[in-house]
Amino acid sequence: MKTKVYTLDEVRAVKPQAHALLAEFPVVGVGITRIGEGYGLKVNLSEKVTTGQLPETVAGVPIQIEVVGTIAKRL
Repeated sequence: MKTKVYTLDEVRAVKPQAHALLAEFPVVGVGITRIGEGYGLKVNLSEKVTTGQLPETVAGVPIQIEVVGTIAKRL
């Protein structure tokens, strides 16, 4: 079974839905990244969450998760 390859425009269209779906988690950023031959969502978290709590996709678009810690302005 071949995995669908998402275009940049398709992933951009899903970003607002991802923000709403992930609002309960410690998300510090949602971006777009290359995944395989296409694009997916990159979700940055401030802290680790229990495996299985986060969805693997949003509207079919794959999600890549990374724990980056707290985001702070550099002086």
